[in-house]
Amino acid sequence: MVVLLEKLMHKNSEESKDTGLSSLLSRVKGKNTSSEQEKAIRLLSEAGLPSRRVENWKYTDLRWFNQHQFVKPVPVNTQQVQEWLEENVFPLPNLSELPRLIIANGQIIKEFSTLFDDSNCQIDIKDGVYGSLGRLQKDIMTTLNYAIGQQTLQLTISKGQQAGTILFVYLGYGQNDGLVSFHHRLNIELQDHAQLSVIEMNAGCGEYFTNPVCEIKVGPRANFEYNKLLNSSLESYNCANLYVSLADHATYRQFLISKGSKFSRQEVYIDINGEWSNASFQAVQKLADRQHADITTVFSHLVPHCQSDQNVKNILTDQSHGVFQGKVFVHQKAQKTNAQQQNQALLLSDQAEINTKPELEIYADDVKCSHGATVGALDEDQLFFLMARGIPFHQARDILINAFVAQAVEDVNDPIAKQLLKEQLGVEVVEDIT
Repeated sequence: MVVLLEKLMHKNSEESKDTGLSSLLSRVKGKNTSSEQEKAIRLLSEAGLPSRRVENWKYTDLRWFNQHQFVKPVPVNTQQVQEWLEENVFPLPNLSELPRLIIANGQIIKEFSTLFDDSNCQIDIKDGVYGSLGRLQKDIMTTLNYAIGQQTLQLTISKGQQAGTILFVYLGYGQNDGLVSFHHRLNIELQDHAQLSVIEMNAGCGEYFTNPVCEIKVGPRANFEYNKLLNSSLESYNCANLYVSLADHATYRQFLISKGSKFSRQEVYIDINGEWSNASFQAVQKLADRQHADITTVFSHLVPHCQSDQNVKNILTDQSHGVFQGKVFVHQKAQKTNAQQQNQALLLSDQAEINTKPELEIYADDVKCSHGATVGALDEDQLFFLMARGIPFHQARDILINAFVAQAVEDVNDPIAKQLLKEQLGVEVVEDIT
């Protein structure tokens, strides 16, 4: 173990003056590590971080990573956590009454977490990193999570249990002595005919790096809805890898809003393993200043008679940069597949940029699969139409932006999540203008 770490540090010192990865891995130097951790460290020592020459990272630059000295998180000031909850959760009755799990700087804050008292959920906290869906060989941030992560939270919804809606809150707080990082690991299992809706809120202040991995297993005829709001500190860096496996007749629906962080990359891997299952992924990236946000998805249809749809909308202004890489893989056995993918970008600045790379890899012949991408500015005729009726320019622009994202939010089933997402996107009901 120590030899592997020293090898990586020597490699970095020879190739460059960057020490970010070495300083991060030094956390586990000299500690007892599992075989999975040792394997992850070995992979990192051999490959390092990907450059933009790697196809999957062509549009997203990780050079910032090795320009930082990473430090361990210090114990969280629970007063900060309480103040955030009092401002963002407690005033909203629908949110404040939900069973919740609060994690700050990678630590579970039990005094504010009521999920442990919820009889609908089984929770188990294990030392070490465990999982069966994450691709340790291929996904660099998952590999890093295996190497550094210390704990796994397992959440199980029993057979036939209708668990309702629960709230996850991930908070990050920067430190003065370097870039602090957190590597959460969450595994969720829904057994046969179970139902669960999760609302996840990400927020914080200062400069920090968060690298969570989540694995979700949706059992036969189970139904899972996952609504995630990434509204982290604008100084923060966020990478998140999500793995989903669907059994037969299972339903998975996700809505993601990405509007925080200086840098973010959300990787979503969905394996459709059971017949007659359905997966839906909707997202909105709303970026400004010099924000960079990347959504990379891989939907794998492995059996017949299944359906998936992806719809990613981007609202980009200033010098922001959005990326969407979406791949649909259809196995030879996956006849009668219906897979749709769409990416739309609204550029509100001449310096805003969007990169999109849709992919279809199909080995079955009886399928309905399509992908499309559109990029453009606000329609001048529509703006003129609204302004000719006495609506000021900025209000007219907001109306058109509102219309661009409103339909996506309407597809959210959970009423509590739908209201929260609408507020975060500024979506309002607009009366007909004639």
